[in-house]
Amino acid sequence: MRSGSEDLSTLSTTMALVRVLARARGIDSTPSTPLPCPPDLERAVQRVWHAVKQKELVGIFGDYDCDGITAAAQMVRYFRRCNMEPIVRLPHRVHDGYGLSPTIAEEWIVKGIKLLITVDTGVTAIEAITKLQLAGIDVIIVDHHHIPEELPPAYALLHPALTPGFPEPHPSGSGMAFLFLQALEKGMWEDMHTDRALAMMGTVADLVELKGINRVITQQGLRSLQDLRSGPLAALRDSVKTGEALTSTDIAFRIAPRLNAAGRMDDPTLALHAILEGGVYIERLHELNQTRRSVTDDLVNLARADAARHGSMLIASKSADYPHGIIGLIAGALTESTGCPSMIGAENGDWITASLRSPKSYNVTEGLSRLSHLLHAYGGHRQAAGCTVHKDRWKEAVRGLEADIGSRLTKEDLYPRIEVDSEISPSDISLKLVHSLSELEPFGQGNPEPRFLLRDATMTDMRSVGEEGSHLQMRVNGIKGIGFGLGSFGSMCQDPMDLVCRIGINTWQGRREVQLYVEDMRTATPVRGFLRFEKHRLR
Repeated sequence: MRSGSEDLSTLSTTMALVRVLARARGIDSTPSTPLPCPPDLERAVQRVWHAVKQKELVGIFGDYDCDGITAAAQMVRYFRRCNMEPIVRLPHRVHDGYGLSPTIAEEWIVKGIKLLITVDTGVTAIEAITKLQLAGIDVIIVDHHHIPEELPPAYALLHPALTPGFPEPHPSGSGMAFLFLQALEKGMWEDMHTDRALAMMGTVADLVELKGINRVITQQGLRSLQDLRSGPLAALRDSVKTGEALTSTDIAFRIAPRLNAAGRMDDPTLALHAILEGGVYIERLHELNQTRRSVTDDLVNLARADAARHGSMLIASKSADYPHGIIGLIAGALTESTGCPSMIGAENGDWITASLRSPKSYNVTEGLSRLSHLLHAYGGHRQAAGCTVHKDRWKEAVRGLEADIGSRLTKEDLYPRIEVDSEISPSDISLKLVHSLSELEPFGQGNPEPRFLLRDATMTDMRSVGEEGSHLQMRVNGIKGIGFGLGSFGSMCQDPMDLVCRIGINTWQGRREVQLYVEDMRTATPVRGFLRFEKHRLR
C-alpha cells in the first residue's frame, strides 16, 4: 500500500486537497489545442462523401464489446442521417472469433459492397483487407489497437499511433469513431448528444485512461446522456438509474456490462439493436447480464481452485466449461485479487481461445509477441489481451509466458497493492468533502475514485448483509459504512482497524448522508497485510 504524503488535516480547505489530487493524477488541465489530424483523415472523409453522393452499398464492421458496438452505432447513425442503410456486421465470439477474418471478407465480397468501414478493429487484418482490396472494395480502418510491424493495405487508416503528435492517452475505438464523425459532419450535427453519449460509453467501457481527450469525451458524453429526453439511450439510462444523474462509475458498472453481456452470452447485435432501437432489446440485455453475473461468480471460484494447485507467477487455467464470453471476466477477477498475470482458456476442439489480464508492471501483449511462434493469433493492450493457441501447445505457451514474466519481474512486483491517496480522520468526513471530490470526476482508468486511509477506526453495529452474507455493514466512528465482499471479516474487527475506503453519499427517503465504502482493512498494528488480499492470495 502506498500512502499519500498529504494529510487532510494539514490542508486549509477541502478544495486544496482536490487540487493536490488533480495535480498528482495529471488531470489539472484539459487539452487547449486542437488534436492533430490523422494523415489519412481527409482522404477518408472524401471517400465517405463520395459513397453518400453515389448511394453506394456500404458495410460497417465493428467488434463484439461495448467499445466496438458503440463505435459501429455511431457510423450507422451517420449513414441513416444521409438516408442510407449500411450493412452492419459484428463478429460472434465463438463462431467468428476476434477481428476481420478472410472468411468474413468473403461475405462482404458476396454482398457486393463498395466501401467497408471497420471501427475498433482492422489494423491487424492484413490478409482480409488484401482480399477486399483485390476485389475492388475500399476499406477505411478506424482503430486504436496495437500497431503491427506490417500495416494492412487499406484505402485509409485512422489511428492515433499513426498520427504525429497525437497526445497520449489515445482514444478508444468509439472515441476515434466520434472524431471521424466530427470531420464528416464538419463539427456539428442534429442529435449530436446521442453520438457523444455513445462515444463516452465506449471510452469508459474500454478502460482507456480518462485523461486528456478521453476525459473531455467522457465529461461531454455524460452531460449529453443526462440531457437526452427520449430515444433508446434515454430508455437504457432510465432502466438503470437510481434517481441521481449517472456517473462514469454507473456507466462502468451498470450500462457497459449490459452492452457487453450481449456479446458474452449471446450475439453482440442485440446490444447494437438496444442502443439504436431500444424496446425489447433493452429488456433482453438486462436478462443476459443477470445470467452473466451468476455464471461468472461460479467460474471464478472454479478457476481460482484450479490455479491454486499450480502456484506460480502466472495464473493459468483452461476448461471446456469456460464460455468464450466469460474468460476475460474470470481473468480480470483473478488478477485483481492476486496481483498476478492470468491466462484463462476456453477449449473448443483442437483450439483454445484465451483471455489474459496483467498488473501495470507487466505488458502482457508484448509478452505474447515474444511467444508468437507458439500462437495462432494474438492481440490486445498492455494489461488486457487475447490469443488463440492449439491445445497441443497450451502447456508450452503457459511455461513460455511464465518464464517471460519471471525474467522481467520478481514475485514482490506481483504482490497485490491498493493505492491510497491520503490519510483522513473521521472529523474530516462530510458532505462538503464529498462534493469537493466530485470535481475530480469522471472517475475511471487512470483516474480512480479517491481512496483514503482511516487509521485506528472503531467499528460498531456490524452485520453481514446481502446474498449469503457476503457484504459487511457497519458504523465507523459513527459514520455509516459498507464493505462489499467483506462479510466474512466481521468477527475479526472487534479491535481498532485501519481501513481503506472511498467516500460517497447514501440517499434514503430523501435524506442524504455520508457513507464509507470500505475496500479493505487490517488490524491497527498489522502483522501482515490487508485481510481481503491475504484471503485471495494463491501463493
